[in-house]
Amino acid sequence: MADRPSLVLPWFSNGSASEYLRRNPGANRLRLVTDHSSQILDVAEGLKYLHTCKPKPIVHGDMKGNNILITDDGRATLSDFGLSQVIEDLVGPTGITPSCTEAGPIRWQSPEFLMDTSEIFRPQLPGDVWSFGCTAYELLTGKVPYHFRHRDATVIHDIQARIPPPGVEENDRHRGDGGIWDLMNDCWTISPTERIQMTEVVSRLKALCSSSVDSSF
Repeated sequence: MADRPSLVLPWFSNGSASEYLRRNPGANRLRLVTDHSSQILDVAEGLKYLHTCKPKPIVHGDMKGNNILITDDGRATLSDFGLSQVIEDLVGPTGITPSCTEAGPIRWQSPEFLMDTSEIFRPQLPGDVWSFGCTAYELLTGKVPYHFRHRDATVIHDIQARIPPPGVEENDRHRGDGGIWDLMNDCWTISPTERIQMTEVVSRLKALCSSSVDSSF
């Protein structure tokens, strides 16, 4: 280990976002997403920072509630960068050189991950955006993506069939319940080239936060 770089993170007694919400079932989940100091905005800012790093953007590669730590003052910070990759050339033939050939849990993974047929999967920025949408859904509802499926094989089938992580019925039921649901749906755009970027995600989240504050007066 002496010749390998390591990342040391402070200890947060609140644990991960998933653990925090399980221990605090009465937490205002909508506020976690639409408040100016919301945890999901913290996550979006963190991903935006990684994705806009110069000279090389960084892919997190394993975004989910269990990889978000809650600080002592209630803010959110990204953790588990074991799958993060530095993108040397987003449009070149070589893409990136991953240090790991595995990927995170299927339920948070993007369609392009499932459709990749290469021997080594190379994470890309749009995959983080898809996973961010899944994480926002997880924090808002307390449910994992595709919670209505009990086997990964059926989850894979749903993703390939373009069924969104909440499922068709729940997705339709929540349409119009504020911009956060529209934002999550934009994160779940099937084509990675048409998916929004984290810079736009952050801008829209900030606008949602501002409108939430204005409506509270």
